[in-house]
Amino acid sequence: THKERSLSLSRVNNQPTNQPKTMSSLRNAVKRITHKERSQPQSRAHMGILEKKKDYKQRAVDFHRKQDRLNQIREKAAMRNPDEFYFKMKNSQIENGQHRKLERVQQKEREDKIGVEAVRIMKDQDLSYVRMQKQKDAKKLEKLQSSLHHLESENTKRKHTVFVDSEKDAAEFDVADYFDTVPELAGRTFNRPRKETLIKAAMEGMIENEDGEYETSERQIAKEIKQKQKHAKRLAKARAAAYAEMEARAKRVSTMERAEAHLVNQKLLSGKGRKRKIKAAENGQPAQYKWRRKRAK
Repeated sequence: THKERSLSLSRVNNQPTNQPKTMSSLRNAVKRITHKERSQPQSRAHMGILEKKKDYKQRAVDFHRKQDRLNQIREKAAMRNPDEFYFKMKNSQIENGQHRKLERVQQKEREDKIGVEAVRIMKDQDLSYVRMQKQKDAKKLEKLQSSLHHLESENTKRKHTVFVDSEKDAAEFDVADYFDTVPELAGRTFNRPRKETLIKAAMEGMIENEDGEYETSERQIAKEIKQKQKHAKRLAKARAAAYAEMEARAKRVSTMERAEAHLVNQKLLSGKGRKRKIKAAENGQPAQYKWRRKRAK
């Protein structure tokens, strides 16, 4: 019957075949052709590695992404409403081509984030630190000024007042005798040795000649000249470094004073009371305010 015939055909199809199967390990053992990438020609070796399709694809995607971004910006600028306004326009300003929030806006955000009391404590700590640094620099500056001799110009000469008993002594006053030095060094304000020191230094290196007199040898003279030159260079270098440090300290003190004034002004502004600005900030100094008088209870 038709049913028995279909059953016999299905049994024949299900019988196993005797054909051999190809194993995957044998297929991998067969040597294959190695496909090598094309290298850069020798004449174009100075241009670097030859660009492949994956490199071109990456560069093309980046280029089109930038072009799409520029087109979006151009479209946005073309469709801009000249009467558009939002409050961030008043709370920011352009610095070096970038929009930055104003200082008062940043201060308000900090207060909202960490609290008003925390901001006040931080400013008090900053004020204490600035005052401490200013006092340290001021003391160091005062110490430098007291230890250094200020070398002014020829038009402004330093004065040294000497008190005598009578007008006769004032008329007969001799600067060299008073300071116990030679007349050539009497006009100096520093490095003014006494006669005893000069005599002691002159006796070093003396030799006795045939007449029994003492004279300085040429070798000793050359040695003294060389020592004096070295000493003068060393003193000039040390003096220049000290004056440079003194100027830097003075500049730092003035900077700290301005910072202290700004911090004090901010501390007062954060307090209560109605106030009115009477002078704008100028020359690095903070603005001046006048508070409304309030009757004390």
